[in-house]
Amino acid sequence: MKSPLRIDSLFFAGIGIFTLAWFVCHTESYVLPYPLIDTKLPPGFSEEKFSSIQLGMGKDEILKILPAPEHSLDRENWSYGVDGAALWGDFAWISFEMSFDKEGKVIGKKRYINHD
Repeated sequence: MKSPLRIDSLFFAGIGIFTLAWFVCHTESYVLPYPLIDTKLPPGFSEEKFSSIQLGMGKDEILKILPAPEHSLDRENWSYGVDGAALWGDFAWISFEMSFDKEGKVIGKKRYINHD
């Protein structure tokens, strides 16, 4: 016969594990081993390719490396990445953005972590 103390310990350990799992899967947590877990990106896009984009590059040069953005803010700002890739849970997602000057040259790029 198991002692009541052993049963209580298992019960509370189970509650703790369940609570931790719920917290991680439902609080827009950043998943360090797989940061893109909840990020939808267009086919052909990768973080490595985005990192290769240099300031001063033109849009034509960029389109040889990356696909055209599916969700752009406007012509001077391109955005890659939207929320909702994970089918189970709600995690932080990543957006990749580039800004252009009037001549269509990159003047800035940034990687954002979104906890929304």
